Amino acid sequence: MKVTELIYLIGKPNAYYSKLAKPLGGVSVAVLFSQLFYWQDKATSHLGVYKTRDELEEETGLTHNEQRTAIKKLCEKGILIVTEKRLEHRTFYKIDNEKLNQVLLDFAKSNNYLSRSSQSHHPELDKIASEMIRKSSSLDQEITTKTTTEITTDIVINKQTQKTKRGCQLPEDFRPNTHHLEIALTENVDLEMEFTKFKDYCLANGKKYLDWCAAFNNWLRNAGRYKKSNNQFIPTKFMTLAERNKAILESMRSNYDKNNR
Repeated sequence: MKVTELIYLIGKPNAYYSKLAKPLGGVSVAVLFSQLFYWQDKATSHLGVYKTRDELEEETGLTHNEQRTAIKKLCEKGILIVTEKRLEHRTFYKIDNEKLNQVLLDFAKSNNYLSRSSQSHHPELDKIASEMIRKSSSLDQEITTKTTTEITTDIVINKQTQKTKRGCQLPEDFRPNTHHLEIALTENVDLEMEFTKFKDYCLANGKKYLDWCAAFNNWLRNAGRYKKSNNQFIPTKFMTLAERNKAILESMRSNYDKNNR
């Protein structure tokens, strides 16, 4: 096999912005930058594009040492933001478009590439800068649109969830439980009487609640406060914990006997 035929089997040649070699600090820096810049609008993370050193070597031909030197120069200029996720063993690379534009503009001014009285003597550099600005604007717009869409979706989901949580009328099988009995004993009110009043009130006024147990809890506490405020509270004998538990068991036994008659 001839050498020329072997070259075709190696793969496609790697192109880079040759005019960026001087403003960025060297050919290897421009090669690495061009490759990372190519992947920016294809990144799926807000941290930038994820690349391994081996992948960059495969794509650019730069050794690990050459990559480290190029990355250091780009970071020193503020053009490249490197985020290392050590727990995930991943490194992300993101181009700071505003800083890149500033570096290119400063370099052009320092070499008299921009003139107020005449057109630029280096249209290639101007073209590259314009293309980068266009791509960066498109990338920023895409990220903003994606973020806005996610926020809007979350708001719609939250509203739909809130709409599904609607109160219902008093269930036919709703009955006081042990917790209600404890509140009634504490507030010194008649549980059965208050439940009858509570049920009649809710049915007559078409009341709807998400949690009927909590609603009846509040009713019993309000009944106790109302009774005290009207001087209808009659002091009773202090009940020990054992006496209260006994009263609860007797009430539960009584309700059970009523329901099974």
